[in-house]
Amino acid sequence: MIVIVPHRDIELKLINAQKKIIKEIIKTTDDLIPYAVMPLWIKTDFESVEQAKKEITHVTVFAPEYDNEQECLVCPVEIKTLDGIKKSKLDFIRGLTRFAHNDVAIHIDDETFPLLVKIFRLGECISSKPGVYELTSSVWKKIK
Repeated sequence: MIVIVPHRDIELKLINAQKKIIKEIIKTTDDLIPYAVMPLWIKTDFESVEQAKKEITHVTVFAPEYDNEQECLVCPVEIKTLDGIKKSKLDFIRGLTRFAHNDVAIHIDDETFPLLVKIFRLGECISSKPGVYELTSSVWKKIK
């Protein structure tokens, strides 16, 4: 699977947003133990790193929202390519339950989202064991 790895400056903004939201959730309820998802990689459906590098023209990460199927918060991601727009998501915060969605309202910092990702690495994500990921064949891309 080919993934987009945001530059460390963008990653820091995402980590700070995770911390704020987790702190807010913990203040609101004692029933949940939310935790930040790491690594902050955006999954894509490109066939190769070279194809992704050539085709991606714009990457935008939007404010987190509940993903009812996985009981977590995800950030929708829009990847503009030479051929159109591809949708993806960034797993953001886990440890939530479906029952908590009605009780926990999240307040999103308008200064953080939407977040333009202009510098990132592209790489092939491989998993040798469950929960263990490795990035191979990585290349940097800068969008002007």
